[in-house]
Amino acid sequence: MAKRKIKERRKNIRLALSIKAHLQLTDEILLPGRTANISFSGAFVEFDQIPVINMGSYFKLILLKRVEFTCKAIHINRRGVGFQFDFILIKYYEHFKKMMLHNAPDPERLIKELGRHANGH
Repeated sequence: MAKRKIKERRKNIRLALSIKAHLQLTDEILLPGRTANISFSGAFVEFDQIPVINMGSYFKLILLKRVEFTCKAIHINRRGVGFQFDFILIKYYEHFKKMMLHNAPDPERLIKELGRHANGH
């Protein structure tokens, strides 16, 4: 039986990084998790207890207790939740960019990707 090749829809390079994350459900509730993969446009976060959330809802995702994103839940499965990043303050972005480039197997490729997005491609 021939394997069917699935077309990759993602436009950003994903890194298989396990980073401590917290999903802020309310002002008082932070749910701990870890990223399974991450890109400049989003992350898949694994949780011990999968949160009961609505797809398309917006949340705050905090990485390493110091990088905060506003993000949208775009898919969920038995392991975790996929988030699309919507907003990040510049003070967090610079730290996030350095972390991504430091952990990338091919930092030059990520830099080219950033250049494409800056030019609107």
